[in-house]
Formats: sequence, C-alpha cells, structure tokens
Amino acid sequence: MNRIDRLTAIIIFLQGRQRVSIAELSDRYKISERTVYRDLVALQEAGVPIGSEPGEGYYIVKGYHLPPVMFNRQEAASLLAGERLMRKWNQTELGKSYLSALDKIRSILPPDEKEYFEVLDERIQTFKYQNVNFPKPDERIFGFLQNAIFKKEIIEIEYRSPHMQKRTTRKVEPLGLLLMGSHWYLAAWCRLREDYRMFRLDRFDKFKTTGIQIRQPTGHSLKNFYDRNLHQERELTEVVVWFEAEYASYVGDQKYWHGWAWERSVDGGIEMTFLTSSVSYLCRWLLMWGNKMTIQKCDEAKKKMREFVDQLHQHHT
Repeated sequence: MNRIDRLTAIIIFLQGRQRVSIAELSDRYKISERTVYRDLVALQEAGVPIGSEPGEGYYIVKGYHLPPVMFNRQEAASLLAGERLMRKWNQTELGKSYLSALDKIRSILPPDEKEYFEVLDERIQTFKYQNVNFPKPDERIFGFLQNAIFKKEIIEIEYRSPHMQKRTTRKVEPLGLLLMGSHWYLAAWCRLREDYRMFRLDRFDKFKTTGIQIRQPTGHSLKNFYDRNLHQERELTEVVVWFEAEYASYVGDQKYWHGWAWERSVDGGIEMTFLTSSVSYLCRWLLMWGNKMTIQKCDEAKKKMREFVDQLHQHHT
C-alpha cells in the first residue's frame, strides 16, 4: 500500500471509531509507530481535524466526514464471499441486515464493477448443510443481544442445558458475541453461578431485558472472560503416534483439532507428535485408525487406549 492510499485508509478507519491508539494503527497497516505519528501529522497539516486524548487515542473531530469512497472490485468481491458464508444465518436478523447492506453497496458500484460483481455472484456458491435439523437461533436474538450489550443492560434468559434435560432461568450481564465453529455464543457474567459463562444462542428458549443497568465498573469484561475461559494455560501431555504412510494422508486437518505439533517420516510411515490437554479425547479419535497407527510414546495414552479397546470388545461380544 502506497502512502496516499494509507493516509486515506487511516481517515476512513478513524471515522468508523471513537478512539484509535497508535499501536492499533501500527498493527493494522504494518508500519512503525513513528511512521504512524508522521502520517497523523501529515493529515493534520492537510486540514483533517484529528484530535487526541492522553491514554485514550486519536479521533476525528465531530462534524468532519470524508466523502463516500468507492469500493474496488477486490473489496466488493470479498463482501460477496462474506455473504456466502453468512447464508446459514439468512433467516436471522443478522443475516437479513447483511443482505440489505450488501444491496446498498451493489447500488453504488460503477458499471464496470457491477458487471464483475454479477459474474462472481453467479460463480461463487456454498454447499448447504446436509443436516436439515441443524439448530438455529431465534431470528430476533442478534438484534436483542447487540442492543443489550450496547446499553449495558442485564438480561434474563431461559436456557436449555446441552443435553436438553432441564431449563434454567438466569440473569446475566452480556459481554460479547462469539462465533465458534457453526454456532454463535453469548459470553456473559452469570449472576446465578457468579462466574463467567458461554451460552449457545440456539439454546435460548426465552429472552428479555430487565431494564436494569449494569453498574460500572464491575470488573467483568470480555477480555477477562477470554483470558479465563479460552486463553488459559493448560498442562499439555506429549503423545507420539506412528501412522502407516498410506493412511497418514487421510488424517488431513483433523490432526490440528487434537493438538498436532509436528511430524516426520520414519520407518515407512509418519510419526506425529501431539501436545494435548486431554489424553482421553485424543485416544477416542485415534481409535478410528485401528491397527494402522501405533502409540509410541505416552504410557497414559497406551493405558487409556487399552481400556477403550476392552470396553468395545466387551460391548460387542
């Protein structure tokens, strides 16, 4: 990106946010913090009213707005690809809003770019999920939660347990929305459990606002939730597994879900090293490879595998 494009991009980036730090701009545009300072000074000298607050960051002074910027064809195409990824949520408020925004973007594209966009529209497709019973959240829930997060309001939910055995009514402080795999979750502080919890949106039976504001500061934040639940350090166990060469290629990306660390060719096969926080979970996956794999290192894994095999033998005898 040349400097002119970067300066324009910085203005657009600042316009879309209340405050932006030097470190954030440096990371986004892959430039040094000194270069960021020089770019901001250059924009100020060119008449762009950029203000700053110590410890808060930089901002565009209220009232200034850069005229609309046209999308180039790569940007428009990336939005089209995003629409395909959003299709599984088309019936929700979130999906409908995305489609509406995309239609508005299409309307401002120049003629040549519209033709490019329409050709790609016909040539980019996604395969539908085969499971027609794939659970979907209430179509209104995204807008409801977005408003609750913005207004910092406590909400009340009726939530089904993962195994559909019971329902609980909880008052929670919504912290943020998370997409993991094929499901959306609410990260929240649960007042019933007095701890951080993650709630899958398609398991909400009822939801409503209490009208009660969350007192600030509470000490509960999405960052704290992440550090405590998703980014916490866990003790890892090293398990070395040998796969026959012919079958190793079928392992594919599955290995990454089970703590794969590295591999090497050895003895007519592939030796893979896994660093796992759950030996039991890894061994259940390894069962599917039968006698085409051998656990070479980790006594705990060997013992666990023998237990699973004995259980299966007794069950099927």
